[in-house]
Amino acid sequence: MNNLVGLLGEHGANANIVGAVETYTVHQLMVYANAYRQTYSHLSKQPAALIYTNAASFVVGMLAFDGHCSRLYLCSAVLAKDLDASITRITIDLADASSTKSPNTESVVQSSIDEDQKQERLSGRVKTDSQCSNVVTQWCLATSGTSGKPKWFAHTLASLTRNSKASLTLGDLCWANLYQAYRYAGLQVLLQVLISGATLVDDDSDDLLLKIQCWVNTNVNAISATPSMWRQMLMSNHLHNVPLQRITLGGEIVDQPLLDKLAKLHPTASIAHIYASTEAGVGFVVKDQLAGFPASWLQQGVSNAQLAVDEKQHLRIKPKHELDAQLDTLIDDKGYLDTQDIVRLEGDRVIFLGRASGVINVGGNKVPPEKVESVILSVEGVSQAKVYGQPNSVLGNLVVADIVIEPNLEWVNISQTIRSQCKLFLQRFEIPVKLRKIDSLVMSPTGKLNRSDDHV
Repeated sequence: MNNLVGLLGEHGANANIVGAVETYTVHQLMVYANAYRQTYSHLSKQPAALIYTNAASFVVGMLAFDGHCSRLYLCSAVLAKDLDASITRITIDLADASSTKSPNTESVVQSSIDEDQKQERLSGRVKTDSQCSNVVTQWCLATSGTSGKPKWFAHTLASLTRNSKASLTLGDLCWANLYQAYRYAGLQVLLQVLISGATLVDDDSDDLLLKIQCWVNTNVNAISATPSMWRQMLMSNHLHNVPLQRITLGGEIVDQPLLDKLAKLHPTASIAHIYASTEAGVGFVVKDQLAGFPASWLQQGVSNAQLAVDEKQHLRIKPKHELDAQLDTLIDDKGYLDTQDIVRLEGDRVIFLGRASGVINVGGNKVPPEKVESVILSVEGVSQAKVYGQPNSVLGNLVVADIVIEPNLEWVNISQTIRSQCKLFLQRFEIPVKLRKIDSLVMSPTGKLNRSDDHV
């Protein structure tokens, strides 16, 4: 199928979105989508920006405009400001119809609901792609944009759903919504839910304990999150109340201590970490509960890509799907994309050390902060760690670490252990000159450790 409506029709469209106020079935959301497609019929084969409000409303927009618009920019209100003024901005919020619908949308929706519900009762099915054009929509997603303006990369529905699967087991999963759905990782979770006929719990609380209690009440059994998010959840000491069957990690380097903690807390859960990027899509999935990935993949490849390591120790990846033309400058003559991730071969394993753009220059020596953080996080009692460079007139920078430890532990003892571990596993210039005990670390809106905030 060329569009999401048709794809879900093939799989039965049995998913549910549990919102803060109401639960929606995909059948209901398709009805709304039909109405919105009628209201915005003038956007056929035109670009549009879909602004995120909540999961259910976002799904309506995806269903309405995929196969209808030429390009669909998935974004927040902030990201939308950087788009060309000629691109139509669309905000859908089913919870607040009066402020988000165009003047005639509400009546169109109601009449569509009445007619479609009648048809559904007669046929037992919801309309699929009969109201969609044959347009193959480009789904445009933005990079994180931590420095400068974000860059937009185009995907097709086929490339975005390459790893999405449907089965009875996957259909029984109930996912927590932790990612922003207009980002690549969040979109992957949302599409997996839709295609597998699973449930997504879209809790909008900012309080982690309230979030976890909501997951308990709604029978959440699957969570996808960044390592930073997982560490934060583990610190709450309430994650054991959530009966997890599926755990996925992505967006940051996954260290072995974190994998071990999750496996100990949820011994029967499937645990996987995913390597993906907005630019290249999903590269590979590691399911053996070990950090890094098997070195054999460098020779034989993996399901979605060919892998290589260049002379700068950067991981290069050649996805099996067609890449956006905008990536040309990052692709070598063999078709490999420079991921900018620094890796190291350790026995039969390739281990991630950090991002090339984030290295700390210490007297001409390059120090990936993530490499130092992994050593610190291996110390029992350390919950979170952030390593950064402190300006120095002689060496350019010195390595400093902010550390969060578990409650009721002695900082003196833990800091001594950290220093011993650093001396054992790091070169002299990589060892932090200062260890700071702090109460918490700041995360970015994408759920990653915020590496751009000021240090005092």
